[in-house]
Amino acid sequence: DELRNFKHDYQDILNGLRISAEEGNIKAVVQQLAKYTDSQVDDKSLRKYQDVNHIHVDELKSIAITKLAKLYNEQFPYSFGCNVEIYRIPQSVNILDIVRIIGITFNNAIEESRKFSDKSNAKVDAMYYQEDGNFEFKIRNKIVNDTELSTDILSKEGYSTKKNHAGIGLANIKRIESKYEECMLINYGFEDGWFTFDLEIMPDNENMEEE
Repeated sequence: DELRNFKHDYQDILNGLRISAEEGNIKAVVQQLAKYTDSQVDDKSLRKYQDVNHIHVDELKSIAITKLAKLYNEQFPYSFGCNVEIYRIPQSVNILDIVRIIGITFNNAIEESRKFSDKSNAKVDAMYYQEDGNFEFKIRNKIVNDTELSTDILSKEGYSTKKNHAGIGLANIKRIESKYEECMLINYGFEDGWFTFDLEIMPDNENMEEE
């Protein structure tokens, strides 16, 4: 966040310096500095890990950084958002199971994105969110072609991720979900050329009330 603000202020300063130095001896230096700024402090690099500084749960931050770096390095258009500070998540679900689900869905999105002959046509959007003690993870990605396969078929054993969008990964997610029927909600499906996946972990106090 500070770097984004710095870039905005620095460019204003640089523009003012450029105007005042147009006829001076340091004109070449100013041009060189401007070129360096454009190459080193660009919008794309600033967006690479946007909002991960708001995540204070190490496991959630680590998996987000790993997968965003993969998307960035493969040059797929993507966005990630976490507009709230996340310090703690519900303890009813093993954090490693949550990380595994997030990893699987990112991998599925990356695998599907690789099918586009033009990378600019791919897109992955993901976000973390928290309200009243819950934890939510949402991800969606463009698919090459709309499919009539139901998500029930896709989540069965035997479907390879190489043949369609999800397959084995979704089957594994369903097994994890079955361990947490009282506190985990998962929805996924196809709509308007996108595959969408939503995960919500219910707040600890709600789980205690149900028990």
